[in-house]
Amino acid sequence: MKKTNIIATALAGLLTVPALTSADDSKPQAGDILQDINMFNPEDGDPAYKVRANDRYGTQWGVDVAYGFWGTHHATADTNGNNNFALLHAQLNQRLIQNDTEGGTWLRVEISGSWALDPRSARSDGGATFAEGFGSTTSEHPDIMGPHDLFFPEVALMQYFAGKRACVIAGMVNLTNYFDAVGIANDTFSGFVNSGFVNSTILPLYDSNVGAVFQVELNRKNYVMLAASRSGVAMGYGPFNGASDGYCIVGEYGHIFHEGRGVLRIDPFFAMIDEEAEEGGTRHRRNAGIVGSVEYSPGDRLTLYARAGVAAKQYLSPAAELSFGANVHLFSSRPDDFLGVSYGVFKGQTPYEQELSDEEVESGAEPEHGHHRETVLELMYSVQVTDYFKMVPHFQYIHNPSYRACRDAHIWGIQGVFSF
Repeated sequence: MKKTNIIATALAGLLTVPALTSADDSKPQAGDILQDINMFNPEDGDPAYKVRANDRYGTQWGVDVAYGFWGTHHATADTNGNNNFALLHAQLNQRLIQNDTEGGTWLRVEISGSWALDPRSARSDGGATFAEGFGSTTSEHPDIMGPHDLFFPEVALMQYFAGKRACVIAGMVNLTNYFDAVGIANDTFSGFVNSGFVNSTILPLYDSNVGAVFQVELNRKNYVMLAASRSGVAMGYGPFNGASDGYCIVGEYGHIFHEGRGVLRIDPFFAMIDEEAEEGGTRHRRNAGIVGSVEYSPGDRLTLYARAGVAAKQYLSPAAELSFGANVHLFSSRPDDFLGVSYGVFKGQTPYEQELSDEEVESGAEPEHGHHRETVLELMYSVQVTDYFKMVPHFQYIHNPSYRACRDAHIWGIQGVFSF
């Protein structure tokens, strides 16, 4: 999960100068784009994200600790209606070799975790929580997934060169830190919490897998990225413990316009997973597609975004998606508070049809038929209580959850987030 960078905070109306503008020079500097994507900046951006960067030792870090409650009305079968969790997300950039001209060599480490605060919310390999209860959007809060309490989404080396205009990140990478990083729809601690809005549901943005990212800043307004990553390991299981084998290739072209107030991203991809087929042998599942997003801030109090994508197959993702939303700063006296509204439609390749067990077939049960579209609406409001603490109540309405022909789900929640 990508923490809000300079570009994102500028688009969210949190900066008083364009995103790529230096305080000492009206013109952007070479390497600024990649620095904004990869590095943490202590001076600019969201006051809830404080970074204590030590220039002498080259240490940059940020920590979010949160409490979250979610109550689900009409929860999907075999999931919990109410959940209490403690959440943790921390990132570290540690400079290993200093080179002021080229950018140097860095170690990147990311830690995520969530802990049930009551027995009802406790998780298991069977997916007893609400987190695995929905299809296209996967989760109402993507930081609470799977049986793992604590894991490392990323541990990688980062090497700059070409005067900070090129960079390679290699190791156990988290692709969500670099690709599709829409500023107001990319961070569950500071924005929307439904995973349909955090990242594209189509792009294969794996974490905890071995891979590499190559970045090039073409000029002061354009950049390209290309990543290759193993894709057979589910989140949190480590890079060599997958039940299947495969890889993904993801690219991104980014164009920054209107003096840093807007960003256009185009992300093509290819993904492949080999799985053991029930009848024996190996099943080769391949997918390809493209996702595009644009975000724009016409003024300091409004930021808009839209994201759309299509995929050739539904094997590894929905077939199509369209989402859009806005952050609105309602009160000039409260510049760090904002209202967030987002709406998304996620389309499956074919309508849902329930798979019956042998016992159900023998008993004459009829399979449940559903739809091939799932829609999600989320409303949230971020209240900045202090520089280090915010409260974020949110509401989600999910129509046709998991494409099923069942009652729509309503989710009320609140997060208290300490950031330092």
